[in-house]
Amino acid sequence: MDEKLLTQIRFLKKYLTLLKEIAQKSKQEYLADSIYRGAAERYLQLAIECCINIGNRIISLEQFKYDLTPPETYAEVFEKLQKIGLIGENLGNKLKKMAQFRNKLVHIYWEIDDTLVYDILQKNLMDIEEFLRIVLKYIQK
Repeated sequence: MDEKLLTQIRFLKKYLTLLKEIAQKSKQEYLADSIYRGAAERYLQLAIECCINIGNRIISLEQFKYDLTPPETYAEVFEKLQKIGLIGENLGNKLKKMAQFRNKLVHIYWEIDDTLVYDILQKNLMDIEEFLRIVLKYIQK
């Protein structure tokens, strides 16, 4: 079993658990508390980075089988995972948007809309969970 992949999976599970806990807060409670908002942004960034790291590792493991070149952007990681058939186009597009949002969290953090982050917690964690399920099936093969 690939230890680098397993480590990233463990971290991703941890961050998802923390994000789901924050997601249980009411919108009013979340928006009023800077600790919840800051934690959500950071754990969301880390969860997305875990998805990117997992994707990069799978690409590295499969590069010769599928004649893959290293991705040049974080979004391209998910394009390549689509190319090899690991994820479908719908999930791939959602994960590409998350990779772009990660860049905003890191590089343009002062423009982050707290309501948008709350909405992501409510509506989009399932996309990361779906990716995790697919990866767990992949490592069982």
